[in-house]
Amino acid sequence: MDTFPIWSDKFSIDEPNIDLQHQTLFDLANKAAKLLNRHIYKIEIKELLTEFFDYMKIHFKDEEDYMSSINYPYLLEHKAMHKKIIKEMSVLLNECNTTNDLKERLYEIVSIWLLEHIVEHDMMINIWKKSNLKIEEKKNIVEEKIFDYVCGCENFTHKVDYGIHIKIKYLNALYKCKKCFKELVYAAQDNNEELK
Repeated sequence: MDTFPIWSDKFSIDEPNIDLQHQTLFDLANKAAKLLNRHIYKIEIKELLTEFFDYMKIHFKDEEDYMSSINYPYLLEHKAMHKKIIKEMSVLLNECNTTNDLKERLYEIVSIWLLEHIVEHDMMINIWKKSNLKIEEKKNIVEEKIFDYVCGCENFTHKVDYGIHIKIKYLNALYKCKKCFKELVYAAQDNNEELK
């Protein structure tokens, strides 16, 4: 397993407390990567997961307070994402029986949930904050970010705005193609490529 990217200013949301917390989460992610590249005892993984779990709960609360203070329009959706991450962490801590299960799930949570969440969703907070427009115009800027989804139609990609992307990927909303009636599926590129 490769190490995860290290913190850089390109991940900043220009809020010092949140940026410092994100830096700590990046450090914990790299600590996890190093731990998972060697023989490891189950107790070591559980200790790291507990450290992540405790820190993420504090961070998510602070981030939600910050989003509320700037009237971020996707606060409820963002809270739902946070809740889903915490729920998965809780299940992981309580239900994984083998060291390999723990390793696999820890990698999944760190790479997909945590780092993807910071890069893909927390960066949208900064786009919102930096815009000097009225609230509705700001919302349009955030929604201009387009995500590709596929269905059963051959050689066709649905272009989905940020709001619908969140609903499908994180809130379990079901959207179907009007032509083939198949469920839309996120056609994400390798998340680690976006982080480099």
